[in-house]
Amino acid sequence: MQKSKITKEETLSFLLTYLVVEKGQEMKIDQVTLFNLTNLAQQAADTINTEDGVIPHEVIEAIANEFLHDT
Repeated sequence: MQKSKITKEETLSFLLTYLVVEKGQEMKIDQVTLFNLTNLAQQAADTINTEDGVIPHEVIEAIANEFLHDT
């Protein structure tokens, strides 16, 4: 079995750091927001772990920017 490049937890940590620190986004973490962010983190981790040649932080940042656009 191939070892994954990144876990969902690592992706969620990077996603939150990017949103709060890099983008200066104030966030209220309630159950719905946490659920949505966890799903986005899983989506990013799946993309990073299955596609060759992707740059992890670019995938996560793109997903974070979609999240910001949708909220």
